[in-house]
Amino acid sequence: MTVLSRMAAGLAACVACTVHAQSSSVTLYGVVDLSVGGISSQNDGTSLKMLSGVQSGSRWGLRGSEDLGGGTRANFVLESGFLANEGRSAQGSRLFGRAAWLGLSGNWGEWRLGRQTSASSLTLADFDAFLGSYLITGAQTTLLPYNANRADNTVAYWTPTIGGLRAGVDYSFSYDGQGYRTPTSSKLMSGAVVYDRDAYALTATYEGAHWGQGTTQETAMRAAGGDEQPYAATLAGKWRLNPVTLYAAWSIMRNGSTLPGVVSPGQRAYFPGSTVDGAMVGAAWRIGAGTMLASWQASMPRSSGALARDDATHRQQVYSIGYGYDLTKRTNLYAIYGYMKGAWHDANWHESQYAAGIRHRF
Repeated sequence: MTVLSRMAAGLAACVACTVHAQSSSVTLYGVVDLSVGGISSQNDGTSLKMLSGVQSGSRWGLRGSEDLGGGTRANFVLESGFLANEGRSAQGSRLFGRAAWLGLSGNWGEWRLGRQTSASSLTLADFDAFLGSYLITGAQTTLLPYNANRADNTVAYWTPTIGGLRAGVDYSFSYDGQGYRTPTSSKLMSGAVVYDRDAYALTATYEGAHWGQGTTQETAMRAAGGDEQPYAATLAGKWRLNPVTLYAAWSIMRNGSTLPGVVSPGQRAYFPGSTVDGAMVGAAWRIGAGTMLASWQASMPRSSGALARDDATHRQQVYSIGYGYDLTKRTNLYAIYGYMKGAWHDANWHESQYAAGIRHRF
């Protein structure tokens, strides 16, 4: 083979490698978030500690995509949460507790299979100045659907965006990985519709759970006074009035939280036969490299069902402020303070939570 022939063969091989590399990709990414925070409660006094994931849960992950031709791509995400202050895995020590899914996408939308965040809670995080995070300052404190609800064995579908409108639905065959679709397995189903324009965005979401017979969740629900399954519906909007973005939301929560075992201070995880209304208004004001945050939220139990029987129908309110400063595109500082006034069972109950920290994304 001549030198020219060898050069031509090498060039062809390089072109083939380049085409292959361009058709698929895998990205390593992550977040490390550490802070010093405190809590001041009338019941437990004041304490300080180091915290992981106040702004964003500390994590690392692999994100991949391959071009299958004809406008279709295969996609996957494997995402592992960890406690950066202790070096331990989060989400019950799962290897990929935050996400583990594989799917296809194209002009027709996207299908995903595996462990993933529900369509409802995935959507609502963008409709809160505090991103459904930051301790009690996030809207998840009083509007329970804002919690990041992750379910095993989930099939999800998102439509393409058409004229600013898109929708997503999902269904978990077995919420916590136990068994097939039987009466003894717990299930989660949710949906979201989003209309997003340049100046504003609106969303309507639904999330419902069915706790299987004999599960820890179903047992706790019955112990609370009934067997009605929990569900919630939420309306939310945001208005971009540069440099200020305004937020507002309303949730109706029935029978309990759709996130097992998770309850905000002063509340209850399950309240069969009862309805709790949740409201939130907030703002984010961009000032140079910094952003000022503020919000008010409230949960308001109605006088019915388990909460009425136990005289736990007092309004709970949360007043929050915060500030974030971007050192670079990947690293920022933040400080937040939230004051919670009233518990469902005690109108005089109160608690404060606060933190100052640093977050780096890679």
